[in-house]
Amino acid sequence: MEHTVLVVEDEKGIREAIGIYMKNQGYHVILAKNGKEGLEKIHENDVHLAIVDIMMPVMDGMELSRRVKSNFAISHIPFLMLTAKTSNESRIESFRIGVDEYLLKPFDDTLLLARISNILENRKRFQQKFSYSMDVDALNIEKESSDKKFLDKAMQIVKENYKNSYYEISDFIEAMGVSKSLMNKKMQNLTGQSAGQFMRNYRLNLARELIIRNRLTHNMNISEIAYEVGFNDPKYFTRCFTKHFGTTPSSMMENGTD
Repeated sequence: MEHTVLVVEDEKGIREAIGIYMKNQGYHVILAKNGKEGLEKIHENDVHLAIVDIMMPVMDGMELSRRVKSNFAISHIPFLMLTAKTSNESRIESFRIGVDEYLLKPFDDTLLLARISNILENRKRFQQKFSYSMDVDALNIEKESSDKKFLDKAMQIVKENYKNSYYEISDFIEAMGVSKSLMNKKMQNLTGQSAGQFMRNYRLNLARELIIRNRLTHNMNISEIAYEVGFNDPKYFTRCFTKHFGTTPSSMMENGTD
């Protein structure tokens, strides 16, 4: 997956140098000269990371970060702030409004790349952990943020409806009260999954728990477990389970591979 990185920096030389370096590293790069222009670029593009200078004319980096983090449609975008300031106050304020990383000027290109990779790889690692646990806390999202509340709501809706095999993605999206495009955009950026994958993985993780429990109780077969978690086709369930966990449901039940 090619990541789109937005660079918001008022100094043309620095802005263009970062842009060239990031392009050479395989990123799709968008440039903006101040926060106002940066905000426009964010609304026009699917941005995966913003590299933002704090001190800029028209709209500074702090204000840009506040506006992005307070707008649900784009609040998931991680921020790497660039600054010549060394005061703890500016750092504390940055982290308070949801900035992910902080880099002091002047900086080395390799350090910039390391910070960017750290942000994106951490998010990917949290998402992978989440896909096998379906525990929202595994995503390491700010507890009081709109993104955390969004995922908590999604989890609650799926929890209430997973047994119903006729409960479709359209029902899920309608219950969330957002458009299909926004639903999938938020889900993909926050969890690495589409809305459909989110529902399916929740069911698969419950099935895994039932299989592990069934090793002792022996009161359910694979088909019964599939129906219990909302699949109406045991063969399709087996294919999905095998793809997700790398082992068949029967092997997990018989051999204890979990």
